[in-house]
Amino acid sequence: MMSVRGKILWAASAVLLVFLYLASSTDLIIKEKVREIHTVSIVLDDVNDTYYQNFKKGVDQAARDYYADTSYITLYEEVSQEEQTKLVDREVGDGADAVVVIPVDAEAFQGAIQGKWPETPLVVLGAGEDHPGVNARIYVDNFQAGRLLAEKALEEVPEGTRFWLLSSLGEEGRTDQVLEGVLDVLESQGAEYEEKREWQFSGENREEAAAQFAAAADQLPGAAVIALDRESLTGLAEYLKSDASCREQLSGVYGLGSTTSLLNSLDAGVIDGLVTYDQYTAGYLSVERAVEAIRDGDVKEPVRMNYYYITKENMRDKKYEAMLYPMD
Repeated sequence: MMSVRGKILWAASAVLLVFLYLASSTDLIIKEKVREIHTVSIVLDDVNDTYYQNFKKGVDQAARDYYADTSYITLYEEVSQEEQTKLVDREVGDGADAVVVIPVDAEAFQGAIQGKWPETPLVVLGAGEDHPGVNARIYVDNFQAGRLLAEKALEEVPEGTRFWLLSSLGEEGRTDQVLEGVLDVLESQGAEYEEKREWQFSGENREEAAAQFAAAADQLPGAAVIALDRESLTGLAEYLKSDASCREQLSGVYGLGSTTSLLNSLDAGVIDGLVTYDQYTAGYLSVERAVEAIRDGDVKEPVRMNYYYITKENMRDKKYEAMLYPMD
């Protein structure tokens, strides 16, 4: 027959088991912490998100870490700052907790946000001055990117090489900021150059652009190409893959970006050099700063992204490989 002490121990054990069950499987005793989900709209500077592969990986990881519900907003057919500002206004009006913006034109966007959206945190990916409407800035300086691009190209091509500067965008936006940086270097070094905005490798007139390009390469062999935007570089690389003889006549092909397509072209020798920054980290920081601003409303210190020059020879160095090929 069980002693009184034994019965007490059994009863205590049963009570303890019930307590542990309730604590682990219900919130009757220990209330489970409710995670608040924050909505963050990311307004891009293009009509699609093709060129943001690594940026999106960073965004997705930060969204998991900070319990954010992110959505990407692209422009319509026209790439303009006016249209982009309207899209930001729409997202704020639809109730986004915070908005991340990659401006089409950083300077124009700076002027457009005067007095707008005072209650909605804004994170800007681009260069600019401190502004009361911006809670955080991921500083990406397209002028300095253009300078680095031109400096490296001049180091690698023969002296006296003529440069063709390609652009698929109009007079507005990041292309002109890159162009200013490129020209700052080329003109200081006395290099000859021509702007070739009529060679629209990224648009509907690709075949016409290819014909113009091939004719010019025949007339002026040894020229080098600097593409001022990723659209032009991607289109040009695709063409040069199909016309090896035209590629052989060029002293070099240079541009901006780090998409899988561009890295494959770099590895194949179609492109000689790429200037890029750590897009994964930029995407992660954008969401991190947005959620922090939602929670505390503070203005964060700007984060400056460094630019790197990537070639076929260094693209698989450890310090670049993780940046160019981040894990999903």
